[in-house]
Amino acid sequence: MPKQTPTSFDLAAQPLVLGVSRTFELNLYLPPLHLAGQDYGFVPDVVAARLTVAYVGEGYTAKLEFSCRLEGACWRCLEPADLDLDVSADDYFETELPPVEEIGDEEEASLWFMEDGTLNLSEWARSAIAELLPPQILCQEDCKGLCPQCGTNLNAGQCDCEPPADERWGKLREWKAAD
Repeated sequence: MPKQTPTSFDLAAQPLVLGVSRTFELNLYLPPLHLAGQDYGFVPDVVAARLTVAYVGEGYTAKLEFSCRLEGACWRCLEPADLDLDVSADDYFETELPPVEEIGDEEEASLWFMEDGTLNLSEWARSAIAELLPPQILCQEDCKGLCPQCGTNLNAGQCDCEPPADERWGKLREWKAAD
């Protein structure tokens, strides 16, 4: 399967009127993610998206909206897991960015703005998705994970391993055994 090219959008080439928003329907490539040592992909990796843009004098306001499905391994048991997301991201893009050394903490240049008025929509989408992800991607909400001793998937059933002794209670067990 050939590698997809990131989706970009040339703001400067659009016939935008000051203060008037315009909506564009486009196909958006979603690059795979690597999280917690696992690879996650989008199925499909190209989704229908809506980009609404308005020229506001010194720059553009933009809103990117799409839905996607992320698939990969469960963080607890490594079985297949998926996550459906509805993404909506808003940002402001300046027409002329100051040099990097002039950008202070208060005024930050957008990470998705490329040269000559072109937006990297794939990276903007990826960042918006990252903000929506739960702390852990699970196959089911109450996933029991793997046995730390034998690796059995505890969702399929219990294993025969003895629970590991909690060494924090070792001195108390010694005291009780001395009686």
